Amino acid sequence: MKNQTKILGFMLIIVLLVGLFSLNAYGLEIPEAPTEDIYVQDYASMLSGEVRDDMLRMSNALKETTTAELVVVTVPSMDGRPVEEYALNLFRQWGIGSKDQRNGVLLLVARDDREARIEVGYGLEGAINDAKAGAILDKMIAYFRVDDYNEGIATAYSLLLNEILVEYDVDADVIFEGARAVTPITLQNPVLITDIFKVVGPLLLIFIGIMLVLSRVMGRGPFWLIALLLRNLSSGRYAGPTHRGPMDGGFGGGFWTGHGSSPFGGSSRGSGSTIGRGKFGGGSSGGGGASRKW
Repeated sequence: MKNQTKILGFMLIIVLLVGLFSLNAYGLEIPEAPTEDIYVQDYASMLSGEVRDDMLRMSNALKETTTAELVVVTVPSMDGRPVEEYALNLFRQWGIGSKDQRNGVLLLVARDDREARIEVGYGLEGAINDAKAGAILDKMIAYFRVDDYNEGIATAYSLLLNEILVEYDVDADVIFEGARAVTPITLQNPVLITDIFKVVGPLLLIFIGIMLVLSRVMGRGPFWLIALLLRNLSSGRYAGPTHRGPMDGGFGGGFWTGHGSSPFGGSSRGSGSTIGRGKFGGGSSGGGGASRKW
């Protein structure tokens, strides 16, 4: 009986030690969820006041307009923990995003570890997939490598915000109005070979069809016709008259000139600590994301 009591006591001690270790590994190193300025927590002092204020105001406007929550957190160090684990636990413990829609996004930067991660809630997985998250981090880290952390984080924030606004069909000008330090930026989608083929493919098929028909009519091979066409093109045979019409160039001039107005509204509303008070929506992660080192 005494031996059984000792064994049970020993097992209880082991369980307590394991529990304490797990608590330390998965909970104590994560900062408590803030109740003020909840959308920007700059524990590592990497942001200017202007960028911080812009992000606070725009994240607050985003929450009011869409229920989505875009959060930026900088920490000095993660104390040796993987950035994926740290970001996921912070995301879940803080409850970023709507509980029903799970539409939260976290941008985490660990300054001394030189690691960063974008964690995306399941509800925004389609808007910010892993490839997009990685591309956004790459643009941010390009600034980090020249020690411009402030501009790098502002760039990543702007790109993330734009993708969320597109998903919810919200006019970016409304959210960015009055911004002084965060410039609206869009992520350029890469041109894929399949996209090129969708445009060029039908035209190529039509051209081949015409060459085959002409070769039958003229009794010549299609390659001979192509060679003849190229020769005539190079000699300028198919060029039209060189005189100018009454429009002096037709559709020339400013047709292809870029135009448009700045998305900034001209106002400069301050934000201060009154923006972003309260708590997060209780969302959870699960939509993936991306990590980078620099």
